[in-house]
Amino acid sequence: MVSIRVDGQGNAHHHIMFLIMLRRWCIFLLIASAGFARDRIAFIEFYGSKGIDTEAVRRALPFHEGDPYVPYQTKRQAGETVRQVTGHDATEVAVLCCVGDGDQTLFIGLPGESSRKFTYNPEPKGAVRISEELLTLQKRLDAAGEAATKKGGDAAGEDDSTGYSLAHDPDMRALQLTLRAYALRHEAELYRVVGSSSDALDREYAADALGYARQSRRQIAALVRASRDASDDVRNDATRALGVLLESNVALARWIPPQGFIDMMSSGIWTDRNKASFVLEPMTRGRYSKLLAALRAQALEPLIEMARWRDTGHALTARQILARIAGVPEARVNEIAVGPIQALLDLLPAR
Repeated sequence: MVSIRVDGQGNAHHHIMFLIMLRRWCIFLLIASAGFARDRIAFIEFYGSKGIDTEAVRRALPFHEGDPYVPYQTKRQAGETVRQVTGHDATEVAVLCCVGDGDQTLFIGLPGESSRKFTYNPEPKGAVRISEELLTLQKRLDAAGEAATKKGGDAAGEDDSTGYSLAHDPDMRALQLTLRAYALRHEAELYRVVGSSSDALDREYAADALGYARQSRRQIAALVRASRDASDDVRNDATRALGVLLESNVALARWIPPQGFIDMMSSGIWTDRNKASFVLEPMTRGRYSKLLAALRAQALEPLIEMARWRDTGHALTARQILARIAGVPEARVNEIAVGPIQALLDLLPAR
């Protein structure tokens, strides 16, 4: 994993490492959310909320933080409440594990002014499919990811220094190395499937595997295109792969147009915002004035909404980006990002 140093703040350094590991495994946390011990609601957070009274929505919810999380029922009730209070549907209700001893965070997407439709590619119509070998391997990886998450501790952490994810958990890491070998032998299959298959699951698995292929402009271009796929899961895996590539080598940003990910920050889908920030955060380390100006002009409200989340692991990237928009010296960005949120917001230029 790429190390982040906060001078004189050893505890902050280790805390940041934990938060970074946590945010990158959100897809497995979604899968595993029903199987933990307590299963209560730790936090109720909102996004897409500009122009909407979030406290009115919170008060109207038939459940509260600390109540049991009931699969299907809690999400349904959240959606019904948003409709009742705002007159419009929630853009999404996402449930993320785990806080404490297996509790959940609810992220409720509101149809406010800071939520805008993200334009997708047309759905492909091709008949091409992934091989049975890759399908079996990816299903084994899904199961291994869930198991690693349930182990807790460092098991779900990862090393991104090679440009593709390698879990600390030995069982999952072995499967990922097998996926790397497969991707190197079957790149042509992966490019065909991710670009033209009518099957969304096949495109998802191909996008994930493409992140393990040879680094090239073609690889990055295919992943950038897939980041606008009509499937939420394909977009998630493709965008995550780009973020991992940037963690290993931020110079690759020169091949990744940022505008699509700036647009994605206003999406009504939680994983879009989460993964877009994962790509944009390393891009902002270079302090490029045009990028920071575009983020301030087009994505400031979504970033602030995300930064306010009390689930700090999922708020971290937005806080780091906002610190750079505010002109915080790079040596202090991570210190500020894990500090009091109001102190960070007070540093931003007047809006």
